[in-house]
Amino acid sequence: MSGSLARVALRGGAFTALAQVGKIGVTMGSVVVLARLLGPTDFGLVAAIAPIVAFMGLFQNLGLQQAIVQRKEIDRALLNQAFWVSGAVGLLATAIVIALAPTAAAFYGDARIAGLMRLVSVSLLLGSLCTVPMALLARRLRFAVLALYEFLVALTAFVAAAAGALAGLGPYALVTSTIVAAGLGLALVWGMAPFRPGAPPRRVDGALMKFGANLTGFNLVNFFARNADNVLIGRYVGLTALGLYDRAYKLMLFPVQNINYPLTRMMVPLLSRIQDDKARLRAVFCQVNWALALAIMPGIATLAMCAEETIGVLFGPEWAGVAPIFAWLAVASFMQPVTNNNGWIFISQGRTDVMFRLGVCTSLVTVAAFAIGLPWGAEGVAASYAVSAYVLRLPLLLVVLDRVGPVRGMDLGAMVLVPGAAALASALALPFLVDLAGSRSDLVTLIVAGVLNYALALAAVLLVPSARRTLVALVQRLRLSLAGGTPGTPGVSTLADA
Repeated sequence: MSGSLARVALRGGAFTALAQVGKIGVTMGSVVVLARLLGPTDFGLVAAIAPIVAFMGLFQNLGLQQAIVQRKEIDRALLNQAFWVSGAVGLLATAIVIALAPTAAAFYGDARIAGLMRLVSVSLLLGSLCTVPMALLARRLRFAVLALYEFLVALTAFVAAAAGALAGLGPYALVTSTIVAAGLGLALVWGMAPFRPGAPPRRVDGALMKFGANLTGFNLVNFFARNADNVLIGRYVGLTALGLYDRAYKLMLFPVQNINYPLTRMMVPLLSRIQDDKARLRAVFCQVNWALALAIMPGIATLAMCAEETIGVLFGPEWAGVAPIFAWLAVASFMQPVTNNNGWIFISQGRTDVMFRLGVCTSLVTVAAFAIGLPWGAEGVAASYAVSAYVLRLPLLLVVLDRVGPVRGMDLGAMVLVPGAAALASALALPFLVDLAGSRSDLVTLIVAGVLNYALALAAVLLVPSARRTLVALVQRLRLSLAGGTPGTPGVSTLADA
């Protein structure tokens, strides 16, 4: 990667980080504010239809957005094919959701489900029309624009939802906000990357569709794994329990995913440009993921240790039932800042076939874990999910990475093991430090836990030679690039050299 490209990456990373801080702030604020404006049943109704709408949303672009980004060469004919295919599929998905609305209402035993589904289906068509401009922005490394898009869409959704809740719309406030945000997003991306489609094509490029089909296949099986919990809890435990689970999920896993998703949008095009240089691809991947591990995983560990205090501070005592669910989801999400990024390796190297097969296996494990935990309610589902993550899914991922390369299983394993050891040490020391502080305040406990977790995590990373060298190299490269230094400085290999 040239020095100029490295500077683009650094600027893009800075914009992405800034926008994500704002987006996560908005998201966390919306979780807290909307929990005080709406009730558990309102959230349960929307959470009940979310799997159906999200499932159809997987077909919005058939993986063509990432296919456009990953391709070394792209022409107008391929862009035109992607536009018409994704648009047609989005329209079909909207029609299917509308048709399924009565059946879903009967399944959950609540007539309100049908009206909510019909309304939210509009967002599927709006999303499919974003495929080509979004891909062009990513391919052109317009990371600042993409970051602004993410933030503005999240902010618009929050404002619209809060306004709807204050107006007494109940669950319709959440659905209406989705449509308003999707409409704004469509206007933004078409304004920044206008594309003029031609006539509908008579044929579609086979390689493009194969890449997209494998990626869509992965998204499909991953969807079932991520949404089976909502369906099972809503159907067999109840919508109120689902509302509690949904609040815990949104508070814990949604922010983590909101870090990985925009990074994927930035890292896939960057890694695709160096896909033939395996050593550099591995170096870049490891540097970014070690930085994520140190920045995020201690914070998640803090929330896992202080689940009751966190829920008490943010939601109030009436939401105490969220705390045990939240704690287990925090344990499950602890490793996700680094493990969720395995797709960067597969997509940038055009190995979506391996990604799809891996997704089938891990999704089967996840759904089985949900079913096993269901007799113990929402908390049992969360606990079973957390245990399966470490016992089965993580080892399988490490084996597959070893076979595909260039990132080794031990590379990713160390990113989980080292912060994990620090988190265990923090959990043992925290009760003594809280007693020493002499305060029973929830906020004080959270502060003490946070400082302890980050201090021990930094110490643990610095004690591991490979992790220490990777982070030092990243810091040196960042300093040189920001200062306008020469990318090829001896002993510093990474983003600028990649």
